[in-house]
Amino acid sequence: MHPLRVSVRAVCYRDDTLLLAEHRDDRGLWYILPGGGIQHNETLDQAFKREMLEETGGEAEMGDVLFVREVIADKLDTTYLPKHLHQIELFVEAKHFRQISQPSDMDKDQIGIVWMPLEKLPDLLFFPSTMVSALQTRSFDKIYQGHIL
Repeated sequence: MHPLRVSVRAVCYRDDTLLLAEHRDDRGLWYILPGGGIQHNETLDQAFKREMLEETGGEAEMGDVLFVREVIADKLDTTYLPKHLHQIELFVEAKHFRQISQPSDMDKDQIGIVWMPLEKLPDLLFFPSTMVSALQTRSFDKIYQGHIL
């Protein structure tokens, strides 16, 4: 049996830009919202703060849950996700972000962070790609988005 993984991801806007974790692998550059897995005995808020510091070197106040995505690797035609991964991702608003240090514990293949102009999101290799329009307009029509890439 493979455990269900729950993670938290930060949706952090500054003017007309969005804070993204920048990664590089054999596909080239690709982007995700910063965040990661919630550890045993860790609250959602604690995980949010830890992941923000590790991946961005910043602090933010955790706001509302904007949307939820489910990822089941065995149902996707990709070799980039761990086999048997089943993950629920909670995308939450990050308010009042401030940089306090350099990222301390970036994910594998992460090379940094970037404030990406919202207008450039459709041109990127970005995940979840199906949420680009909602992220650009800051309009989330439903909380549970389902199993999306």
